Amino acid sequence: MLSLSATLFAALFAAPVPGQLDPNTGMVTDVQPRATPPTVEPRPAPGVNFGTSPTTSPTPPTRTTPCAPDPTAPRTPMMRPRPTDAGVAPTGPTSPPGQPLPPGSDQPPVDPAELYPLSFAAEELELSDVLKSALETNIDLRTSAIDIAITEKQVTAALGAYDVFLLAGVTASKSVTPQRGSAFAFAIGQQQLQGNLGFERKIESGGTVNVTLNASRVSTIQPINFANAAAGTRLLNTFLVSPSLTFTHPLLRNAGVRVNRADIDRARIARTQMEANELNVAQTAVHDIILAYWDVLFASRDLQNKRRSAATTQEQHRRVKAEVAAGRKSQLDLDTIYQSLVARENEVVLAENTLLDRSLMLRQFMGQEFVDRKVLGVLPQTDPQALAPREIDLQAEIKRALQAHPQLRSLEISLSSRRIDELVAANQRLPQLDFRLQFQPQGRAIDKFDQSNTNPVTRGSWSQAFKNFFVGTDEAEINPNRGPLADFTVTGTLTFNYDIQGRAPKANHERVILEIRKAELGLRKSQQQISMSVIRAVNAMRTAGARMTITSQAVKLAESNLKAEEARYRVGRSTSYDVLFRQDELALAQFNALNAQIDYLRATVELQTLTGQLLPAYGLDLSSRRDARTASATTGTKDR
Repeated sequence: MLSLSATLFAALFAAPVPGQLDPNTGMVTDVQPRATPPTVEPRPAPGVNFGTSPTTSPTPPTRTTPCAPDPTAPRTPMMRPRPTDAGVAPTGPTSPPGQPLPPGSDQPPVDPAELYPLSFAAEELELSDVLKSALETNIDLRTSAIDIAITEKQVTAALGAYDVFLLAGVTASKSVTPQRGSAFAFAIGQQQLQGNLGFERKIESGGTVNVTLNASRVSTIQPINFANAAAGTRLLNTFLVSPSLTFTHPLLRNAGVRVNRADIDRARIARTQMEANELNVAQTAVHDIILAYWDVLFASRDLQNKRRSAATTQEQHRRVKAEVAAGRKSQLDLDTIYQSLVARENEVVLAENTLLDRSLMLRQFMGQEFVDRKVLGVLPQTDPQALAPREIDLQAEIKRALQAHPQLRSLEISLSSRRIDELVAANQRLPQLDFRLQFQPQGRAIDKFDQSNTNPVTRGSWSQAFKNFFVGTDEAEINPNRGPLADFTVTGTLTFNYDIQGRAPKANHERVILEIRKAELGLRKSQQQISMSVIRAVNAMRTAGARMTITSQAVKLAESNLKAEEARYRVGRSTSYDVLFRQDELALAQFNALNAQIDYLRATVELQTLTGQLLPAYGLDLSSRRDARTASATTGTKDR
């Protein structure tokens, strides 16, 4: 025991006395001389292989400031700084411990965007410009506008069934029928010229009104003796003016305003449904474009974070490399950072590829062509950095969605059209009973001969025919009416038709009723689905808002931890692995924060789409654009 204590005291007194702290490195200065560490061959920075580093001169080459990239020219792959750009001599005597780092080790950090430029041309776009361009060039919206114009023409065509139609006709004929044998011959020849002019219109209740004016002149060759045509003939002229009024109307089947205006109502419902479809198409297009824009924003900001992380690791690699050259760090520390830098640059490459893919998807939604296009990438300029979650009334949002959602509106319109079909089908089960009334006055003027039947006493004429239309004359004095319309014809007709079994109309009626029930169930199902979607969107907004609050604090803590870890590393109380771990924590926290913000934006767009507030929220109006697209489509048709 005594010998062990003596040995410990001897070792204690034999230990070297610690020196003072080096003000440059913060490390303890040994009083005992140590062997000079071996020369460390510098490794090139990861990325592009620049070949063998020069060893003849320790002076680093001058760094060239990168020029502004040409947005129309194809970009080269990512460029990395040369190993000598870090400001550390690749070869030569190493600095012993306690000596300051070589000049240039405290260079200002390089911009990550300049350190890792894009390999493709990109342009800056605002969300408002994207939406404006998309609504003007979107093919689906232009097609919907034309569909609405087509349905408007269908409404006009349905109203055309109640137009006033002009009816006219002219007939000329000549016949010769000589007497044959002992047959009585009352006329052996006739010439006739007849014309009519009238108007006809269908009544909304199902009937038809026709007003026609008939005028004719008939010249008849009559034998004086009908038993002997050779005894002589005479020419008898007859002038006839005969207006007619005809009224036809169904009494059971096809009777009623609602039944007869069913085609008009269907056409108007079809136009309303097309407007709802256009709203749905517009909301879907805007929804997809906004989500695609947020995806581009996510990819762009994620690329910035990846660049920043890689640039930070690059800077750490440069510092550790200088310390390895100074002999204060081992090659293992440099290799650890080198491995992390390679992984981060790989993430930069993948993030750049993701940005290009999202940009192409956005341009596709915008309706742009890719032939001869040099600028492919998109750099979003609409970046809502500050998002404030708001309180949402779930029940109010559900009611608003059930009232304004285009899909529900389209289903309700379709259900209204089926109810019109049910009304018509029910009417078709009634028997057919049609009424027809015709009143036809006339004025006639006929040649009058003397008793010899050869010399005409008076000649008929058009004027006499019109005069007889208002002043009645009766040679036999049979008709007591000698006033206007003394010569007339009145005809009344009733037509009845009934399907005794009635299987076809009954089956059609029942089929339409079943279709209505099916449509009502489909409407209820859609209401449930939209209500569930609203609940999910509101919950997604609430969850994303909570995640935004949590992840923002996580980013602040990760930044603070990284700064503290770097400070510990500079005084030798931490390792490169610990700094890399803190950098990974910061990158993950930034990714989670960015993901939460994008999820909140996506959930907001989903809720606005469900409640029909998406287009007003972005100041978009379909009516003016619809008129412009329809006018351009019409102009294009005329030009062709």
